[in-house]
Amino acid sequence: MPAMLQPRIERGTTEQQPALRLLSWNGLLAMGDGLAVRAGWAGQDRAVSWLLSARPSAVPGARRMTAVRLADWGLHEQAETADLLVGALVANALRHAGTRIRLSLWVEDGLLRCEVEDDSPLPAAVARCRAAAQRAHDPVLARLACCWGVAGKVVWFELVTGERSCEQHA
Repeated sequence: MPAMLQPRIERGTTEQQPALRLLSWNGLLAMGDGLAVRAGWAGQDRAVSWLLSARPSAVPGARRMTAVRLADWGLHEQAETADLLVGALVANALRHAGTRIRLSLWVEDGLLRCEVEDDSPLPAAVARCRAAAQRAHDPVLARLACCWGVAGKVVWFELVTGERSCEQHA
């Protein structure tokens, strides 16, 4: 029997060693992405996209991968806001569509853009998600993001990263 599963006996009691906790697909994806960034395998691209499974672990996985990428890109000032907004948009997509979710981030022209898209083929899910996004996230997105919107099945936001202001972007 493997050492990990062998009972440990202490003073007349039998106690199992803690079992190895298996990571979800989203957890493995986040761990692999973090390793790629730390090892320098992520390349110099300032664009990335992940396909998250439809599990509750998608939210912390998306937040973790966003934080690692923004740190790698030197966008420390945007990390907290992006973390909050990415978590909210992924949770909303998961709640309303219940399918895989694509999270995309890229930096261009002084802006960080984030897009969250569900994999649902159903137009009804799109309409519900769009209405819910506008109701639920309007105050948060309007307050924190430079701009945001819904285009088809994609909910997106942008944050200013450089020497640009929201007024210059509008």
